[in-house]
Amino acid sequence: MHTRVWFRKKASIVDYLRYFNEKVLARPLTNILPTMYYTNESRSLKTYRIMAKAKTKKSEFKFRNTDRIGSASAEHDGDFLKDCFVETNEYQLLKDKKDNRQIVLGRTGSGKSALFERLKQEEDRVISIEPNELALTYISNSSIIQYLSDIGVNLDPFYKLLWRHVLTVEVLRKHFEPHINENENIWNFISEILRNPSRKERDAKQALEYLQQWGEKFWVETEYRVKEITTKMENKIDKEIKAGLGYEKLNISAVFGKDSSISDEQRTEVVKRSQIIVNESQVQDLGKVRSLLESILSDRQKYYYILIDRLDEDWVEEKIQYHLIMALLDSVKEIGQVSNIKILIAIRRDLIDRVFRLVRKRGFQEEKYQSLYLPLSWSSSQLIEILDRRIDKLVSRRYQKSQKVTHNDLLPKRIDGEPIAKFIYERAKRPRDIISFFNSCISEAGGKPKLVVDNVRRAEGEYSRQRLHALGDEWNADYPGLLDFVGILKKRSPSFSLSQVKDVQIEEFCLNSTINHINEPDYINGPGILREYAAKVSEARMDIDIFKQKLFMIFYKTGLVGLKTQSFESASWVDESGDKISFSEIDNNTSVTIHPTYRRALGIMNR
Repeated sequence: MHTRVWFRKKASIVDYLRYFNEKVLARPLTNILPTMYYTNESRSLKTYRIMAKAKTKKSEFKFRNTDRIGSASAEHDGDFLKDCFVETNEYQLLKDKKDNRQIVLGRTGSGKSALFERLKQEEDRVISIEPNELALTYISNSSIIQYLSDIGVNLDPFYKLLWRHVLTVEVLRKHFEPHINENENIWNFISEILRNPSRKERDAKQALEYLQQWGEKFWVETEYRVKEITTKMENKIDKEIKAGLGYEKLNISAVFGKDSSISDEQRTEVVKRSQIIVNESQVQDLGKVRSLLESILSDRQKYYYILIDRLDEDWVEEKIQYHLIMALLDSVKEIGQVSNIKILIAIRRDLIDRVFRLVRKRGFQEEKYQSLYLPLSWSSSQLIEILDRRIDKLVSRRYQKSQKVTHNDLLPKRIDGEPIAKFIYERAKRPRDIISFFNSCISEAGGKPKLVVDNVRRAEGEYSRQRLHALGDEWNADYPGLLDFVGILKKRSPSFSLSQVKDVQIEEFCLNSTINHINEPDYINGPGILREYAAKVSEARMDIDIFKQKLFMIFYKTGLVGLKTQSFESASWVDESGDKISFSEIDNNTSVTIHPTYRRALGIMNR
């Protein structure tokens, strides 16, 4: 607030300050910081302009080495996520009960778990299912299940049965939660609700009996459902196979053990009989299970969200993990048709691609699932807003402030002539990245109230090394040893033509890779596709140009580089919608741009 006070030379400045405070600001004198300017507007008068403003404490804020603007993990982000969440269109679609997009696609750190955490904060009827709490290792440890899988029995219907029961009973548990402790037999309580003699209610009662036949224990503990269903399936198959082979009293290991002595003909009979039993589990009473849920969840005011996350963690043996995920996707399509339920799955794009590649059967069509996709993407303005909200919360924890504090108050305006917001966005295009980047900046602040260019540059180097290491972890399942091969990119220009990667460099690199890893145990058991390619080049079994095409296609898929196949186009970067460039489009004329995030770690300076 500004004003002009005219007074004669002999007037007391204290008098006019008091006048200004009382008449203009109505504030105590001690809350005003005056700045006075003398002017020569008149010989007999002096002009003092009094600029009064409330004390600011921005200059008092200093970074501490322990300061953070949140955690990279949504589960541990606490108050920052609660107070600094930026609501996007994707979040609105996630909550929308009429929208059928249920598969939340995103790279590591794109905010999938944060969306789920926010939904749990805002909605009352949210059911979280953690795969590592379902005791699914019980399946992988089952000798019968392992044996059936090894001899070629398709167990996917059985896996769908598991998910169907897990999802159905979780909803029923949540819905009847107030009554579970009040009623000794919850099944009888539900049956009383379904007393309507209509066809729909009869189907629902039959479905209830169908669920009940798998055992009552799994009503209490989630893990019991998997164990009960698996055990009953094992017993049913065991009984059928032994009876079919005439070995009613034979020890189970004689039929299903590793040292099984049954003939090929008997093994064929085992496959046939087992497949019939497994297939029955897929179709029987599925429609009635839907009727059960529709009948019980008739109150449209009671809507349930089921959230399934952390599918990329080590929750079951990898051999069956992809089959279980595929069965889950199919179950979502089936149960997702119930009016008052929305099942939401968070999954990485690379993981769902791997599932489809390894589990797909004849006639598989990915298009049938694409309508369920909700890909996550972030604009520069959204990510900078996330940063600003978190900065403001960090500062507000230290002292009360009169106005919002943003990145513009704590960071240099430009770096190498580039606006700081653009500089950050080019290197951090996901929420986790922007949190990690600024946390690295804080570590370089050294107790100062503001960062200078050198601080940000040093932070960029540390952040770049962290992100490159994280990229190797993220893609290790598909491309073991990926970080060994990024050496081909080191100390190059930020952009270059593929023709600049010389054949002799490729030959030397592949030879060193083969020599350095050939004696490692993991190389013998499964070296990974990149090391296999390198070995083929070393043995002259793969053309060098083909190797370059394959290598840079992998670099492109992982986000290490962008590719430009036509001179008049801009570089293409992979995103959640999938690849935009095919393998056949890559040749020696292709232009390669290394992602700014990884340049410092690769010894590349922007120039």
